[in-house]
Amino acid sequence: MKRRAEFLDVFLRSAGPSFELLGAFALGLLVVGLLANLGYDLLAAPADNLPGAWRPAVAAAILTSLAYLLYRRDRRRGRVVRALVDESRLAPPHPGLIWLFGPGRFEHLLFALEHHRKGGGGSHCWLVMQNVEPVQKAFNQLSQQLLEQGAAIRLHPVYVQQLDVQATYQAVRAVFEREAAEEGLSPGAVIADVTGGTKPLTAGMVLAAITAGGALEYVESERDAQGQPVPNTLRVVLVDTAFYVTQEE
Repeated sequence: MKRRAEFLDVFLRSAGPSFELLGAFALGLLVVGLLANLGYDLLAAPADNLPGAWRPAVAAAILTSLAYLLYRRDRRRGRVVRALVDESRLAPPHPGLIWLFGPGRFEHLLFALEHHRKGGGGSHCWLVMQNVEPVQKAFNQLSQQLLEQGAAIRLHPVYVQQLDVQATYQAVRAVFEREAAEEGLSPGAVIADVTGGTKPLTAGMVLAAITAGGALEYVESERDAQGQPVPNTLRVVLVDTAFYVTQEE
Protein backbone atom coordinates (compact mmCIF):
# COMPACT_ATOMS: atom_id res chain seq x y z
CA MET A 1 0.00 0.00 0.00
CA LYS A 2 1.44 3.37 -1.03
CA ARG A 3 0.51 6.76 0.35
CA ARG A 4 1.68 10.30 -0.30
CA ALA A 5 3.33 12.10 2.62
CA GLU A 6 5.19 15.31 3.28
CA PHE A 7 8.73 15.49 4.64
CA LEU A 8 7.91 15.83 8.34
CA ASP A 9 5.29 13.09 8.20
CA VAL A 10 7.75 10.68 6.59
CA PHE A 11 10.78 11.26 8.75
CA LEU A 12 9.21 12.12 12.11
CA ARG A 13 6.16 9.85 12.11
CA SER A 14 6.13 7.19 9.40
CA ALA A 15 9.80 6.37 9.88
CA GLY A 16 9.46 6.39 13.66
CA PRO A 17 9.02 3.38 15.95
CA SER A 18 6.07 1.09 15.22
CA PHE A 19 3.47 -0.06 17.76
CA GLU A 20 5.17 -3.47 17.83
CA LEU A 21 8.55 -1.95 18.66
CA LEU A 22 7.04 0.27 21.35
CA GLY A 23 5.28 -2.78 22.79
CA ALA A 24 8.51 -4.75 22.87
CA PHE A 25 10.21 -1.85 24.62
CA ALA A 26 7.46 -1.63 27.26
CA LEU A 27 7.61 -5.38 27.90
CA GLY A 28 11.37 -5.14 28.21
CA LEU A 29 10.98 -2.52 30.94
CA LEU A 30 8.62 -4.84 32.82
CA VAL A 31 11.10 -7.70 32.57
CA VAL A 32 13.91 -5.52 33.89
CA GLY A 33 11.69 -4.44 36.80
CA LEU A 34 10.72 -8.03 37.65
CA LEU A 35 14.29 -9.29 37.58
CA ALA A 36 15.53 -6.31 39.59
CA ASN A 37 12.93 -6.95 42.31
CA LEU A 38 13.68 -10.67 42.29
CA GLY A 39 17.39 -10.09 42.64
CA TYR A 40 16.89 -7.65 45.50
CA ASP A 41 14.57 -10.05 47.37
CA LEU A 42 17.01 -12.95 46.98
CA LEU A 43 19.93 -10.87 48.19
CA ALA A 44 17.96 -9.46 51.13
CA ALA A 45 16.44 -12.72 52.34
CA PRO A 46 17.43 -15.76 50.26
CA ALA A 47 15.81 -18.37 52.49
CA ASP A 48 12.43 -16.62 52.59
CA ASN A 49 12.19 -15.74 48.90
CA LEU A 50 13.84 -18.68 47.18
CA PRO A 51 10.77 -21.01 47.23
CA GLY A 52 8.63 -18.44 45.34
CA ALA A 53 11.32 -17.20 43.01
CA TRP A 54 10.06 -19.38 40.18
CA ARG A 55 6.94 -17.23 39.71
CA PRO A 56 8.63 -13.93 38.73
CA ALA A 57 11.26 -15.91 36.80
CA VAL A 58 8.56 -17.62 34.70
CA ALA A 59 6.74 -14.27 34.22
CA ALA A 60 9.98 -12.66 33.07
CA ALA A 61 10.59 -15.49 30.61
CA ILE A 62 7.07 -15.21 29.16
CA LEU A 63 7.28 -11.42 28.83
CA THR A 64 10.70 -11.73 27.21
CA SER A 65 9.28 -14.17 24.66
CA LEU A 66 6.40 -11.82 23.88
CA ALA A 67 8.79 -8.90 23.49
CA TYR A 68 10.95 -10.92 21.12
CA LEU A 69 7.91 -11.90 19.03
CA LEU A 70 6.88 -8.26 18.73
CA TYR A 71 10.43 -7.30 17.79
CA ARG A 72 10.55 -9.98 15.08
CA ARG A 73 7.19 -8.81 13.72
CA ASP A 74 8.51 -5.26 13.51
CA ARG A 75 11.66 -6.42 11.70
CA ARG A 76 9.59 -8.28 9.08
CA ARG A 77 7.57 -5.17 8.29
CA GLY A 78 9.56 -3.10 5.81
CA ARG A 79 9.09 0.60 5.17
CA VAL A 80 10.16 1.99 1.83
CA VAL A 81 10.34 5.75 1.23
CA ARG A 82 10.48 6.98 -2.35
CA ALA A 83 10.68 10.48 -3.81
CA LEU A 84 8.93 11.07 -7.13
CA VAL A 85 10.53 13.91 -9.07
CA ASP A 86 8.35 15.37 -11.83
CA GLU A 87 10.11 18.12 -13.79
CA SER A 88 7.29 18.62 -16.26
CA ARG A 89 5.02 20.66 -13.98
CA LEU A 90 5.17 24.44 -14.06
CA ALA A 91 5.16 26.22 -10.73
CA PRO A 92 1.73 27.67 -9.95
CA PRO A 93 1.61 31.45 -9.41
CA HIS A 94 2.55 32.57 -5.91
CA PRO A 95 2.20 36.06 -4.41
CA GLY A 96 5.61 35.72 -2.74
CA LEU A 97 8.96 34.61 -4.15
CA ILE A 98 12.26 33.99 -2.33
CA TRP A 99 15.39 34.34 -4.46
CA LEU A 100 19.12 33.91 -3.81
CA PHE A 101 20.44 37.22 -5.09
CA GLY A 102 24.01 38.11 -5.97
CA PRO A 103 26.01 40.41 -8.24
CA GLY A 104 25.71 40.14 -11.99
CA ARG A 105 22.81 39.45 -14.30
CA PHE A 106 19.28 38.74 -13.07
CA GLU A 107 17.36 37.74 -16.21
CA HIS A 108 16.17 34.50 -14.66
CA LEU A 109 14.78 36.39 -11.67
CA LEU A 110 12.85 38.73 -13.97
CA PHE A 111 11.50 35.74 -15.86
CA ALA A 112 10.36 34.05 -12.64
CA LEU A 113 8.68 37.24 -11.42
CA GLU A 114 6.90 37.65 -14.74
CA HIS A 115 5.77 34.03 -14.61
CA HIS A 116 4.10 34.61 -11.25
CA ARG A 117 2.73 38.04 -12.22
CA LYS A 118 0.98 36.59 -15.27
CA GLY A 119 -0.90 34.23 -12.99
CA GLY A 120 -1.92 36.95 -10.57
CA GLY A 121 0.98 36.61 -8.13
CA GLY A 122 4.48 38.02 -7.93
CA SER A 123 3.63 40.92 -5.62
CA HIS A 124 6.47 40.31 -3.12
CA CYS A 125 10.05 39.15 -3.62
CA TRP A 126 12.47 38.42 -0.80
CA LEU A 127 16.09 38.61 -1.92
CA VAL A 128 18.57 36.68 0.24
CA MET A 129 21.75 38.72 -0.25
CA GLN A 130 24.86 40.21 1.29
CA ASN A 131 25.09 43.88 2.11
CA VAL A 132 28.16 44.54 -0.04
CA GLU A 133 28.70 47.04 -2.85
CA PRO A 134 28.51 44.71 -5.91
CA VAL A 135 25.29 43.13 -4.67
CA GLN A 136 23.77 46.48 -3.71
CA LYS A 137 24.58 47.78 -7.19
CA ALA A 138 22.75 44.85 -8.79
CA PHE A 139 19.84 45.39 -6.38
CA ASN A 140 19.55 49.05 -7.40
CA GLN A 141 19.61 48.07 -11.07
CA LEU A 142 16.88 45.50 -10.48
CA SER A 143 14.74 48.05 -8.63
CA GLN A 144 15.17 50.59 -11.42
CA GLN A 145 14.30 48.09 -14.14
CA LEU A 146 11.13 46.96 -12.35
CA LEU A 147 10.16 50.60 -11.86
CA GLU A 148 10.63 51.31 -15.57
CA GLN A 149 8.52 48.28 -16.42
CA GLY A 150 5.75 49.47 -14.13
CA ALA A 151 5.86 46.22 -12.18
CA ALA A 152 4.17 46.57 -8.78
CA ILE A 153 6.57 44.24 -6.99
CA ARG A 154 7.82 44.94 -3.47
CA LEU A 155 11.43 43.88 -3.01
CA HIS A 156 12.48 42.77 0.47
CA PRO A 157 16.25 42.47 1.03
CA VAL A 158 17.11 39.69 3.49
CA TYR A 159 20.72 40.27 4.48
CA VAL A 160 23.01 37.40 5.50
CA GLN A 161 26.42 37.83 7.05
CA GLN A 162 27.91 34.64 5.64
CA LEU A 163 27.34 32.82 2.36
CA ASP A 164 26.86 29.45 3.99
CA VAL A 165 24.18 26.83 4.60
CA GLN A 166 23.26 27.89 8.13
CA ALA A 167 22.82 31.60 7.40
CA THR A 168 20.70 30.89 4.33
CA TYR A 169 18.63 28.29 6.16
CA GLN A 170 17.79 30.76 8.93
CA ALA A 171 17.02 33.56 6.47
CA VAL A 172 14.65 31.49 4.34
CA ARG A 173 12.94 29.97 7.39
CA ALA A 174 12.37 33.49 8.72
CA VAL A 175 10.57 34.44 5.51
CA PHE A 176 8.30 31.41 5.60
CA GLU A 177 7.56 31.59 9.32
CA ARG A 178 7.53 35.33 10.11
CA GLU A 179 8.18 37.83 7.33
CA ALA A 180 5.53 36.49 4.96
CA ALA A 181 2.89 36.85 7.70
CA GLU A 182 3.97 40.45 8.24
CA GLU A 183 2.95 41.12 4.62
CA GLY A 184 -0.34 39.29 5.03
CA LEU A 185 0.82 36.12 3.29
CA SER A 186 0.59 32.55 4.53
CA PRO A 187 3.63 30.24 4.17
CA GLY A 188 1.81 28.44 1.36
CA ALA A 189 1.61 31.69 -0.61
CA VAL A 190 5.41 31.88 -0.83
CA ILE A 191 7.71 29.80 -3.02
CA ALA A 192 11.52 29.56 -2.86
CA ASP A 193 13.57 29.51 -6.06
CA VAL A 194 16.92 27.67 -6.09
CA THR A 195 18.09 28.98 -9.48
CA GLY A 196 20.50 31.61 -8.19
CA GLY A 197 23.19 31.36 -5.55
CA THR A 198 26.11 29.11 -4.76
CA LYS A 199 25.86 25.48 -3.65
CA PRO A 200 25.86 26.27 0.11
CA LEU A 201 23.10 28.85 -0.35
CA THR A 202 21.05 26.45 -2.44
CA ALA A 203 21.45 23.71 0.18
CA GLY A 204 20.33 26.07 2.95
CA MET A 205 17.29 27.18 0.95
CA VAL A 206 16.23 23.60 0.15
CA LEU A 207 16.53 22.52 3.80
CA ALA A 208 14.56 25.55 4.98
CA ALA A 209 11.77 25.09 2.46
CA ILE A 210 11.38 21.37 3.13
CA THR A 211 11.40 21.63 6.93
CA ALA A 212 9.05 24.65 6.86
CA GLY A 213 6.67 22.92 4.46
CA GLY A 214 7.32 25.52 1.77
CA ALA A 215 7.26 25.13 -2.01
CA LEU A 216 10.34 25.01 -4.25
CA GLU A 217 10.94 25.93 -7.88
CA TYR A 218 13.73 26.66 -10.34
CA VAL A 219 14.09 28.32 -13.74
CA GLU A 220 15.17 25.90 -16.47
CA SER A 221 15.55 25.84 -20.22
CA GLU A 222 15.90 23.13 -22.83
CA ARG A 223 19.42 22.14 -23.93
CA ASP A 224 20.81 21.32 -27.35
CA ALA A 225 23.14 18.42 -28.18
CA GLN A 226 26.13 20.43 -26.94
CA GLY A 227 24.44 21.17 -23.66
CA GLN A 228 23.80 24.84 -24.47
CA PRO A 229 20.49 26.54 -23.53
CA VAL A 230 17.95 26.73 -26.35
CA PRO A 231 16.64 30.32 -26.76
CA ASN A 232 13.05 31.08 -25.75
CA THR A 233 12.57 27.82 -23.85
CA LEU A 234 12.75 29.11 -20.28
CA ARG A 235 10.18 27.75 -17.85
CA VAL A 236 9.62 27.87 -14.10
CA VAL A 237 9.55 24.28 -12.84
CA LEU A 238 7.89 23.16 -9.62
CA VAL A 239 9.94 20.85 -7.41
CA ASP A 240 7.64 18.19 -5.94
CA THR A 241 8.77 17.71 -2.34
CA ALA A 242 6.26 14.96 -1.57
CA PHE A 243 7.42 11.47 -0.58
CA TYR A 244 5.68 8.12 -0.97
CA VAL A 245 5.70 5.61 1.85
CA THR A 246 5.17 1.91 1.06
CA GLN A 247 4.38 -0.44 3.93
CA GLU A 248 5.46 -3.99 3.14
CA GLU A 249 4.70 -7.07 5.16
